[in-house]
Amino acid sequence: MPSITEFALKNSRLTLLSLFVTAVVGIVVFLSYPSREDPSITIRMANVTTQFPGMSPERIEDLITRPIEEKLREISEINVIKSDSKTGVSLVKVELKDSITDLAPVWQDLREKMKDLAPKLPQGSQGPFINDNVGLTAIASIALWGDGFSMAELNETAKDLRNRLYGLQGIQKIQLFGVQEERIFLELSRTAISQYGIDPSIIVDTLKQQNVILPGGQIDADGQTVILEPTGNFNSVEEIEQLIIAIPNTDQVARLSDIVKISRSYIDPPRSPVYFNTHPAIVLSISITNGINSEQFGRSLKSKVAKLQNQLPWGYVMEFATFQPDLVEVAVNGAVNNLYQTLGIVLLVVMVFLGLRTGLIVGSFVPFTMLAGLVIMRTLDVELQRVSISAMIISLGMLVDNAIVMAEDVRVRMEQGIDRFKAAIASGKSLAVPLLTSSLTTILFFTPMALAEGGAGEFTSSLAIVVTILLLT
Repeated sequence: MPSITEFALKNSRLTLLSLFVTAVVGIVVFLSYPSREDPSITIRMANVTTQFPGMSPERIEDLITRPIEEKLREISEINVIKSDSKTGVSLVKVELKDSITDLAPVWQDLREKMKDLAPKLPQGSQGPFINDNVGLTAIASIALWGDGFSMAELNETAKDLRNRLYGLQGIQKIQLFGVQEERIFLELSRTAISQYGIDPSIIVDTLKQQNVILPGGQIDADGQTVILEPTGNFNSVEEIEQLIIAIPNTDQVARLSDIVKISRSYIDPPRSPVYFNTHPAIVLSISITNGINSEQFGRSLKSKVAKLQNQLPWGYVMEFATFQPDLVEVAVNGAVNNLYQTLGIVLLVVMVFLGLRTGLIVGSFVPFTMLAGLVIMRTLDVELQRVSISAMIISLGMLVDNAIVMAEDVRVRMEQGIDRFKAAIASGKSLAVPLLTSSLTTILFFTPMALAEGGAGEFTSSLAIVVTILLLT
């Protein structure tokens, strides 16, 4: 049978090996750890927007807003309903209960009920439109502008850039802002209308019948399926100008361009135009999924944008209007530096009052625990942000306290002549339960933060989780 000393010596070597492996893995995890400025929280809100151009606020309230509110009250998960009725627009905001964690079924139920309600709203209503991405924030926004290019050309280029940017891993959504809707305008000439004797409604009906975007069906012939695709779609203003209009009560025809003036332009007044440094622009707003390292994504995004800029025709300019990874890096680095400073001060104080050897033993206990805790945090998808880093600083005092108690007890036993391995084993046996009880007391103090519901609980939960991980590690 091996002696206690031999057993302890063997296990001490295994412990040193495990500490080395933990340190290496912890450092690797830390270098690629997903980071944010603040903890992720779930936004339990959605907007229901309905439009009826020109309708007064009073009629909007009575005919649109109130029926929507009554329908929304059928959804038990909704906690708060707020509405705002303006000229031509009804905006209803809903907020779910804090206990709701799976939002998708609720938003689907909301869409189904609004779909059922839509036919009952006044004829001519536009919507209801559901926006359940109220809490979606952009990590970066890119302004695209170019002197000498039309908004249509900017729009097509922005769409192409959006498709290329989706190749970056981690992008959740890219929204375009500043896009203006195009229209084909027909300016009737009274002289031409009188000359040809054409009712304007005939022109409208002819255009509707010509520009049909519907499937033509299919024909099955001897096992072969032939797809029929109708032609006659308008692809340019010139094709519209060449449209033939039959002149009533005659056998003659005329081109549409002989009767009306056709032009292509944008809606006036423009809707939500965007300017960047006095230039009309289109902004690409980029949002990423949770669990992505924003700093690494920011570097990849800058590299991708630089490559795309070189591929654009001369005159186009892509500039970052906002870039959150820089702010995240400053916030996280500031919190990490605070952790380093706290750790350094604690180690210095310990070595001054306990001596160099004991101080180094106690001091080494803290970083190894921190690195092991990072591995567990990554496994549990706890992000590295200001709250979780603050939790590490809070845990630091408790970790050092436990290490000091253990080191002092071992030293006292060694001064009594007990072998150091036996002293370490004896100290572990006698202090395991008291130190565990002390740690559990601290953990239970933070437990309500982890159990709290809603946004406040999600914001503070990482504080309780990190403290628990580090004290139990």
